[in-house]
Amino acid sequence: MKNKYLLLAGAAVIVILILYATLTHHSATNTDSAASLRLAYVAAEGKVEAMPGYDVDVGTSELNGRIAKIFVKEGEQVHKGQTVAELENEDLQAQVMQGESELTVAKARLIELESGARKEEIREADARLKGDVARLDEARNQLQRNRDLRRQNMVPQATLDNAEAAFKAAQAAVNESIQRKLLLVKGPKPQTVQVYRDQVQQAEATLDYYRKRLDKTIIRSPIDGTVIERYLDEGEGVTPEIPILAIADLSKIWVNAEVDETDIGRVHVGEKAQITSNAYPGQTFAGSVREIANYAGARKIRPSNPAVNLGLKVVQVKIQLETQTPLRLGMSVDVKITPSEVSSTEK
Repeated sequence: MKNKYLLLAGAAVIVILILYATLTHHSATNTDSAASLRLAYVAAEGKVEAMPGYDVDVGTSELNGRIAKIFVKEGEQVHKGQTVAELENEDLQAQVMQGESELTVAKARLIELESGARKEEIREADARLKGDVARLDEARNQLQRNRDLRRQNMVPQATLDNAEAAFKAAQAAVNESIQRKLLLVKGPKPQTVQVYRDQVQQAEATLDYYRKRLDKTIIRSPIDGTVIERYLDEGEGVTPEIPILAIADLSKIWVNAEVDETDIGRVHVGEKAQITSNAYPGQTFAGSVREIANYAGARKIRPSNPAVNLGLKVVQVKIQLETQTPLRLGMSVDVKITPSEVSSTEK
């Protein structure tokens, strides 16, 4: 009987050892499988965005006004510098025309002043001076006769006074003619020339100001791209804070993926990624990690998997697409990033 119990006890020990070995092997196998699954890829949700500088809102930079014309439609391709809209600007056009006229007049005056007197003007001034001198001589002789007659009480005092006034007027006319001729011969004073030059500069500055304001009513595209949205229509008011159009270069897009902070340690710049979208079932688009943010923030994209912890912070990872894709700006996509540790293991 004693031997029988010993045999049963030994059998039980053997069974226990076999079960332990089996469980240990199964546990190790499960651990290896979990590790392999964990290393397979990092999953994330993402959104298609334009690269910085390739998605811009276009509008007036300084002026308030009303839209006179929009020259492009949504989906239309535009080039950098192309006119896409224009504000009402009739008043500014009139101011520019007036400024151009005033500048022309100011330049003509300066040119005439700097060119000096013409020979005809000098001859005219000389003839005028000679005439004034002759009239002065006549006034002097008349004054002398009236003085002689007054001494003889042959004319009243008023007649003598009139003769003296005529003589003084003739003297003033001669002096004026002399100064005019001297001015024509010697040319204008430097101070006078500078005044006219200042008038030209002022007219140029005024015209430049009006031209720049007029130019601001012409709205041009700052990049090559496609019109992706029109915010306003013709006739609507616009301010510097309100854009008219949105333009994007659709060849310069990437995916902004939100990687869980618990997985970000496995993601590095240059690693391969696969992008899929429900809009294009069965298609996979290749990409690679280009940028990784230096901070973790709140999740902005709601994941399709309801089991995801929405309170978990995420790190933004930019995925550059390797080829042209049909993906559109704003689309939600699924991203799978293959860590380099997996690639090394497969090798």
